[in-house]
Amino acid sequence: TPEMVNTELKKMLDVAGEYTHKRDDDWNDSLNMNVNLCWLDHSFLDNTLQDELKKIASLSVQKSPYYGIDFDSAMHLMTPNEKVYDLDITTSYHHRLLSLFRYWNVIYYFSPHKYLMDKSWDKTLSESIFPFINATDEQSYQIAFLKLAAALNDGHGFLFFKKGYLNENENIIEIVEGKTVVRIDGGGLKKGDIVNRIGDRDINQIRDSLSVLIPASTQGNKEYRINCYVAEMIFFRETDIVLSRNGQKCVVHTFPITSGKIYSSSYQWITDDIGYVDLSILTTDEMDWIFQLFSDAKGIVFDLRGTGPYNYNVLQLDCHLSKQKIIRLFSLIAPDVRHPGAYYWMKNTQTVIPESMECSHYKGKNVFLINEDTQSFTETQAYIARTNFHAILIGRPTSGALAQVIEVSLPDNHKATFSGFGAFSSDGTGFQRKGIIPDRKVYPTMESIQEGKDEILEAAIEYLNKN
Repeated sequence: TPEMVNTELKKMLDVAGEYTHKRDDDWNDSLNMNVNLCWLDHSFLDNTLQDELKKIASLSVQKSPYYGIDFDSAMHLMTPNEKVYDLDITTSYHHRLLSLFRYWNVIYYFSPHKYLMDKSWDKTLSESIFPFINATDEQSYQIAFLKLAAALNDGHGFLFFKKGYLNENENIIEIVEGKTVVRIDGGGLKKGDIVNRIGDRDINQIRDSLSVLIPASTQGNKEYRINCYVAEMIFFRETDIVLSRNGQKCVVHTFPITSGKIYSSSYQWITDDIGYVDLSILTTDEMDWIFQLFSDAKGIVFDLRGTGPYNYNVLQLDCHLSKQKIIRLFSLIAPDVRHPGAYYWMKNTQTVIPESMECSHYKGKNVFLINEDTQSFTETQAYIARTNFHAILIGRPTSGALAQVIEVSLPDNHKATFSGFGAFSSDGTGFQRKGIIPDRKVYPTMESIQEGKDEILEAAIEYLNKN
């Protein structure tokens, strides 16, 4: 009842302790759209409680709040007075709802991209309550949480109780003209096979069922992640596949293929005068040697499409490619923890290559390859390359999930993440849910897949040969 809600809220205020009211008007919401305290005017709050909460909302938080949130040096959300419960959360709907409300509130006040969601976050809450109440086993609880996270429309919306797809599943299934197409030979399937059914399930039904569970900032990135899960269903278990091959329908009983990527070298000559560097496995120790090897190359192709450790020294790469010591970065918006829901600008951020770092400057052309899996760190590298090195970006629009990842601790000690900062170009254009658009877009065709081509790499070679 409203009376019970008021009573519990007053108890929470009593526990939090006394405070001195001094209104702080020296702040604003950089987004001009994220602060929303309309719930303070709802009729279920009595007048005394409304006045008290409005006073608190006008304060500047000068220290770690009792119920609020602060950040540590690693940008993890700190909730010092929020409890972790050592229990099977599926046995208590009270604790499942607590997980829902904690996660929902963190996003409500600290996601800078709430206004970009396809659906109102308020509506998502109302739609989530009964699925969380009814989630009486681990699978239904995880499904309820995955649907909640997917509603963020955020490629960083990960949940750490969820098993992700293996890296080996990447780039072996493709979408071409709305069809699910095989890119490799293996397990009884051939390049160019069009998948119609997996077992007794229609492929489009499978894709639709996965879509509501997969967080992604863009539709391209969502389709890419769906492709990875479909690849696992096809290539890493034994099953029957109904497919179209060269215009003929057939059934193939597939068997698991050997998993595990084979990496050779992070660099190679791909033509007589064009070098190639796979940044996902590049190491700092080999970087100077690579630029010495490619010093006379007409162009170098840098690949940002792989999922890898990316363990190289970023500033050392910048040093070899930039004429300037100052590297221009994004403008950012960051959460203002003194005023939950508000943000402040960090305009035209930059980093500086140390004077002590000496590198040979590469004078040829450079091309960076990107696709839907280029996300976060690698998207930042693509932006740096275009902005500072005049690099050409070739491929497909990136994931659209940039800047700092924020980690949230849930009551059952699981973790969740989201994009906690907003990234913008110097002209104010946001990248979240848009991604970085390549200078030249390249998409697969049935012909290129059947011929085993890397369309994006071939487009880069073509560009360098013509320019």
